[in-house]
Amino acid sequence: METAYDTNHCFGCGRDNPIGLKLDMKMEGDHCVAYFTPKAEHESYGDRMHGGLTSTLLDEVMGDYVFRIAGKPAYTARLEIRFRSAIRIGETVKVEGWPEVHRGRLFIMKGKITHADGTPAAEAKAEMMLAK
Repeated sequence: METAYDTNHCFGCGRDNPIGLKLDMKMEGDHCVAYFTPKAEHESYGDRMHGGLTSTLLDEVMGDYVFRIAGKPAYTARLEIRFRSAIRIGETVKVEGWPEVHRGRLFIMKGKITHADGTPAAEAKAEMMLAK
């Protein structure tokens, strides 16, 4: 029996989650892409976005890619982040995820967040296992 997955309360993309990010993710070629503008409630120090939220954005877009391709969730087994530069509150950034390797239930994903001028804010690599 196939399971229907309700994503309305997903922290990343759920429209019905009152504290969620409400990411509007779309496929652009072989990349899953979203844009995000952090608000004051996403702040860490100064006017910078919290690094945990940077990690969440990357995890969400890489996971959404797998969900769109496979039709079911993948769970993050490993996530590596390289923080390159601060994301400022009020700055819109581009978040992307794409596959590097796909073998059976394993997806090795790559991701990045870029500033409007194209410079990297963060880069990621994740191992994601497709749900059984």
